[in-house]
Amino acid sequence: MTLQLPSARPLYDGFPAFHAREIAPYLREREVERQQAVTRLCAATGAGVAGAVALSFSNVFGPGNFNIATFLVFGGFFFGLMLLDRTRDDITHGLLEKVASKFGFAYRGKLDRPALYEQFRRLKLLPDHNREEFEDEVRGEYAGAPFTLCEAHLYMKRSSKSTKGQTVFHGQLVVIDYPKRFLGSTVLLRDAGALNALTKPAKEYQRVGLASPAFEKSFEAWSTDQVEARDLLDPIVLERFQELERLFGGKKLRAAFDGGKLLIAIETGDRLSIGTMFKPIEGTARIEIILKEFDVIFDLIDVLLVRLEKRTAGAFSIADVKPRLANNG
Repeated sequence: MTLQLPSARPLYDGFPAFHAREIAPYLREREVERQQAVTRLCAATGAGVAGAVALSFSNVFGPGNFNIATFLVFGGFFFGLMLLDRTRDDITHGLLEKVASKFGFAYRGKLDRPALYEQFRRLKLLPDHNREEFEDEVRGEYAGAPFTLCEAHLYMKRSSKSTKGQTVFHGQLVVIDYPKRFLGSTVLLRDAGALNALTKPAKEYQRVGLASPAFEKSFEAWSTDQVEARDLLDPIVLERFQELERLFGGKKLRAAFDGGKLLIAIETGDRLSIGTMFKPIEGTARIEIILKEFDVIFDLIDVLLVRLEKRTAGAFSIADVKPRLANNG
């Protein structure tokens, strides 16, 4: 099957040949591991069921037999699922590393708390949490703009009974070097109604009125420089942020212009993944999923940084900058 590229960006020049040379052999090799992982899941679940059936014909634990049997079934299943997920992560990280290297980007699969984390926390772009996981960090430059992104999974553990706790954020953290330097710091958060006063990043920030009532219903803006904030958060920029939610298929986008960088936190779930492990990973489908995710990152930078000479008719769209994308890459 012919590899379908997500766009005509020059960045993809030579990628079909790279796929045939590097990606296709890698996926063929790892397909064996995928099959083994699925087999282990079935075997672990089957062992749990067999143990539960054996208990049902005995009275070893008396009234506790049912509870032990249930534990065996679910324990076997979740143990097998853990092994399956570990194999999926390993295959995904290897694939992402190959794709990132082709684009000239740096990639890390698993990582400790990234350097950008403290800036996101200081600006209140992330909710309170006491457990955290980070993965899939990509660092590179596109269209002259250095960028960093990674996936964050944040939890709030409220008792010792839960292993990780309740998910409070699962999505992408993105940092892009902005072409325009800032005199102050401007933060765009989600409107929290009566609780908006509690979202204030720090005492030196003041609320910024947005240009449109429609945006006022969705966002709450704070800044240390009112004049600069109104310039940064003009209607076109706000329309672009709404378009970013559509591009990422995410929700609750928050952003900040701070220290010469644009920071974005958006709840997307797990985006950079090869998908299901219950179907073969050979062929072009899995790499096409990954390329589409990278293309969204490129769209994001184009949407944010490409200058438009006039306002758009209606809602802003990536289509407004698509004619100029051939010059990027």
